[in-house]
Amino acid sequence: MLLLTLVPCCLWAGDAGAQGLDYGQYETLFGEPVTISATGKPERVSDTPVSMDLITAEDIRRSGARDIPTLLRRLAGLDVSHASTSISDVGIGGYIRPLTSRVMVLINGRQVYYDGFGVVFWPTLPVEMPEIRQIEVLKGAQSALYGFNAVDGVINIVTFDPISDPVNAVQTRFGNQARREVAAITTQPLGERAGVRITAAGDHAHDVGMVDKSAANVAYAKNPNRRSASLDAAVILPDDSKWRLEASHTDVTGRAIAYNAFLDARLVTDSVKGSYTADTAIGRMDGTVYYTLVDVPWGETQPVGSVHNYDSTLVGQLSDLFKIGPADSFRVGLEARRNAMTSSILRGGTIGGDLTAASLMWDRQWTPAISMVNAIRYDYFQLDRSGPGTVRDIYTNEDFNRSIQGISANSAVIDKLTENDSLRLSFGRGLKLPTLGNFGLLQHYVPQYSGRYFYENPNLAAAAVYDYRIGWDHRVAPLDATARLSVFHDVTTKYVGTANFLVNRTAAIVSSMVPGSVTNGVEFDLRHKTREGWIWGGNYTFDRLHEHFDQGLHDSLPEHKINLDVGYAWGEWDAELYGSYASATKGVIITPGLPPKTTVGRVKSRTILSPHVGWQAMDNIRLELAAENLWPYQDTLPQRMETSYYLTVTITY
Repeated sequence: MLLLTLVPCCLWAGDAGAQGLDYGQYETLFGEPVTISATGKPERVSDTPVSMDLITAEDIRRSGARDIPTLLRRLAGLDVSHASTSISDVGIGGYIRPLTSRVMVLINGRQVYYDGFGVVFWPTLPVEMPEIRQIEVLKGAQSALYGFNAVDGVINIVTFDPISDPVNAVQTRFGNQARREVAAITTQPLGERAGVRITAAGDHAHDVGMVDKSAANVAYAKNPNRRSASLDAAVILPDDSKWRLEASHTDVTGRAIAYNAFLDARLVTDSVKGSYTADTAIGRMDGTVYYTLVDVPWGETQPVGSVHNYDSTLVGQLSDLFKIGPADSFRVGLEARRNAMTSSILRGGTIGGDLTAASLMWDRQWTPAISMVNAIRYDYFQLDRSGPGTVRDIYTNEDFNRSIQGISANSAVIDKLTENDSLRLSFGRGLKLPTLGNFGLLQHYVPQYSGRYFYENPNLAAAAVYDYRIGWDHRVAPLDATARLSVFHDVTTKYVGTANFLVNRTAAIVSSMVPGSVTNGVEFDLRHKTREGWIWGGNYTFDRLHEHFDQGLHDSLPEHKINLDVGYAWGEWDAELYGSYASATKGVIITPGLPPKTTVGRVKSRTILSPHVGWQAMDNIRLELAAENLWPYQDTLPQRMETSYYLTVTITY
């Protein structure tokens, strides 16, 4: 009901991720990239109190990377693991699990986190590399700014504005493993104050790298295919307010692996988003409404057989950013969300939830050198379920008539100690809400995977995540470089696990809350950037994850990670060599049988080496030759990442 009230009101307000900013104008004004993701107002990335890394369009162009997870792997404190050739999992701050995300991912402020099962399927993102202006990575719990589930951080992908930043390009890529990709992007101006960008893309490759090629597994080697189309239109009205409309469609098939259990699936995602921004006498008003539909028309899994899922999300967000005096900025916000999921393995019909939230942000400039941002948010989530249920169901629909509420908080301060030194201190308390699948899943494992039932649990609770960070930035003038040192401590009170129970005198698996984890880490980064001549950089991350309920996976992530890159640009040429190292860790393999066997195995240390050469053959033609993983490696036990070679041709017009 609240959503129906909010939709017409969106003429007047929006959230921290609203993208009404003219990034190009402010970047020219400030002389460096800008962001609004931390406070809602435009500010230099170097001035924001929040711990943030930023990948620019120039970084993307010179990296040779063909997808976003490959780019993110280069940042300190980020972990990327692979569930197949095309499916990746991304974690921040030392926590990552297959098909489970604690990171909120946004495209121009629209959430692409799949609520039903709490994952981000990266191939379904309807965005191509040439249309990305920047990727903003906020580290630590950010729930007071972005809501439930942004407990380890936020990744906001910002695309070019169709009015002020036209992108016109055709990009093709060919390589081994039968790789073939094409993307076409065109921007059409509609006068001086309006424009529309249309993008279409298609990808294909062969599924490679499956470690266990037994007949039962090879049957799930689905070649990854992707089709994507999107539209981004904007208009500036006579009063300088701005409308923006975004719509997209992706159709993706492929294989994934979780603990050696295989899944083939097709995911069809449709989304539409409208936003409005206006500077008024009472502040900057932003409003956003978006609807996302994720359809899994077919899926085949080893543990439970065939599945069909259908998940819909409707979100309305309102906010007002205003100043009281020269030093204080405030943002008040409201959010309403309706999420519902039906599934062939959700035996009880449709499960859903209504979320309402209110937030307040205060940004204070104490002195020319010291600024602080504080935020608080209250979330109220009402769970519900409808449908006939089944004879095996131990819950009634009335058992799902319950609510979960909680408060998130963020506080961060930056002190510009000298012209070359900045100190950041931050604290975050985030809330991790169980997924709809955690609340309402009822499935039956096939005999090879125990033959038992897996029961949902509507009585699960939200977990609190506490994040503490200290960061120091130093400008190394003799090297024309920037150094950053960060220390963090992260505490998760609990998370969703499983326990064995007797249900109707039969052994069953039931979702339950289990003890949480503690992560301590240090990040160090040193980087030099320039458009001509040498670019170089490197970072080192040490983090140790201790899970109190680890099932033998104590300290189950690489403790030591190193990224290094060096490149040179001269005339029409540029080249770069990227390398990384991660120490050995552990993984789990579940082997089917009666009973199934769970084994904790060692994932060897890995070294990645990826060179790249680019040539601007003509003003509008660029050729790139790249290789990924010159030494094949594993970051999970079931999947091996093989060497890839490819040629990319980009034609701009």
